[in-house]
Amino acid sequence: MSEELFILQHNFDGICRLEDVTKEDLFNLAYRDGITGYYNWAYMWRFLYSKSRIKEEFCFVHFDIKDFKMVNELYGHDLANQVLCMVCDALKNAEDWVFHSCRCDNDNFAMMVKPESEEKLRTRLEQFFDTITVSNIDPQLRIYYRCGVVLVDDAKKWDDRVADLAKFAQRMGKRYNCTEINFYTQGMYEKMLHDKQLVVYLDRAISNDEFMVYLQPKYEVNSERIIGAEALVRWNYMHEKLLPPIAFIPAFENYDVIGKLDQVVLRKVCNQIKIWQEKGLPVYPISVNLSRKRMENKQLREQICSVVDEVGIDHRLIEFELTESASSDDVEFLRSLITELRALDFYVSMDDFGTGYSSLSLLNNMSPDTIKMDKSFVDSIIDKPEDSKECMLVRDIISMTKHLGFQSLAEGVEYKEQVDLLRKWGCNVFQGYYFSKPVPIPEYEQLIRAQENML
Repeated sequence: MSEELFILQHNFDGICRLEDVTKEDLFNLAYRDGITGYYNWAYMWRFLYSKSRIKEEFCFVHFDIKDFKMVNELYGHDLANQVLCMVCDALKNAEDWVFHSCRCDNDNFAMMVKPESEEKLRTRLEQFFDTITVSNIDPQLRIYYRCGVVLVDDAKKWDDRVADLAKFAQRMGKRYNCTEINFYTQGMYEKMLHDKQLVVYLDRAISNDEFMVYLQPKYEVNSERIIGAEALVRWNYMHEKLLPPIAFIPAFENYDVIGKLDQVVLRKVCNQIKIWQEKGLPVYPISVNLSRKRMENKQLREQICSVVDEVGIDHRLIEFELTESASSDDVEFLRSLITELRALDFYVSMDDFGTGYSSLSLLNNMSPDTIKMDKSFVDSIIDKPEDSKECMLVRDIISMTKHLGFQSLAEGVEYKEQVDLLRKWGCNVFQGYYFSKPVPIPEYEQLIRAQENML
């Protein structure tokens, strides 16, 4: 390495000669993270995989910060880096049970810890994460973590794959607004193999036309007439058994192939709308889901338009549902996407509203046509007095949505009690089993024909 390159990489304050560099300087250059000053992955690697690794048995822990991109968006990189430093300080103070720890990259961290039972280690990790849940940049901001753990027996068994297994267990965390600690199991490994088989088979399944679209109607509150539907996918696997979305959607998202399925569903919906138009049937807007992972695709708008315009469908007959949780990754991009989609005459709805802690700030930046209130809120009002906090919260969400000029939709409506209260509070649209479950396209057609015959 040249002296000039060394000085550039080490970021010295001023010019120094190579002969002035100490062993400590070399150590810091090789094994210290430039942002936090804490140990980096190269330091951890020495003990995890090299000959100089510790002789003691250990458990391995890998974790990241949930929605760290959102922290960067809201507070800027300098303040977000303070969160990284807060985590590193906590790692430094955990030397009584941590052999080695580091910041791997971005918002990822790793620990080699003393071997304990799953129960004891879970308790210890919960206490550790509790100490770094309250942010040091904003007392109102709660930081949550997604953690994967490999216990000592598996660490010895898999040896050079221990980090990969911890990351795999870490990716099992799917919830929001909480810290998740997942321990690696053999079942996870078997599931990984199963998911990979599904992903490998995806292209063939598309060629074999194995994916089916079901439609769940949406009902206008006062007239209780169908005014649209949501497209939901089912997999007729090898034309032998029907798989629900939970059996394959997570796998496609994890392996970043969900965009292929999104395009299949969109094309099927557009083709079906074309068929209804040719039959002379009334056509109402159909909503299709845009998966969270697909929000990262910068060519998303072009991909959408290529399908809709090729089939020749009026854009106003298609609505795109974006999950609220997707918005935290890149607020500016999603705001721009919503603006562009609406400018192209597509409808846009924010699905699962209320499940993310950034809900209100997101509405300040985005203008969807519809806010879909998450089923958990609709469920919460059952058997509750109207002055309960659950009812007041739902009523205020509906009121706020109305004041902001958005349409409100309650999903997961299953009981008349919910219908009566939501109608009383001014909700605009219902969706749920009280009116109709998701049905195959022929059954949806029958509902539309029956509705028209009643006029």
